Amino acid sequence: MQGGNYLAAGIEHDVKGAPTASGATHATMNEKRFRKLAPLQERTDLFERLGPPNAPLALVSWGSSAGVAREAFLQARMRELPVKLLVPTLLYPVAEQVYRAFFASVRAGLVLELSHQGQLYRVLRLFVDLPPGVTSFARSGAQPFRADEVVQRLAQQAETLR
Repeated sequence: MQGGNYLAAGIEHDVKGAPTASGATHATMNEKRFRKLAPLQERTDLFERLGPPNAPLALVSWGSSAGVAREAFLQARMRELPVKLLVPTLLYPVAEQVYRAFFASVRAGLVLELSHQGQLYRVLRLFVDLPPGVTSFARSGAQPFRADEVVQRLAQQAETLR
């Protein structure tokens, strides 16, 4: 409507779809939504894992950086670096058990992502005790990572294992 205003009041809906401003209904509907998310935390099939399960060096990447991470992983293995790779398809809810199992043998590693703030790295730190040697390798901008620069950074990380 010309000259009209749009108002988004944040009104909840009940189980039948009727709008309501009830705080109790809002809490109930939130619980329902989060119950639907909970099973996703157990889905191990939403993660790609490559490399020896007990490797002390880790590479984690997602989204547009995952392809470069896969290539860097292969190059690092050719250089005999003791690395393993984890590529999540699911970022949230955080599958804590998957990450805990993956990081159990890890002493150093990288979370590779095209993100100014290293978002995945920060989210993981909220939910999982990352090994102290795992760091963020993040940047913003239009320049994608190159596999050789990731391998170089992994080689530096591998030096800390000696």
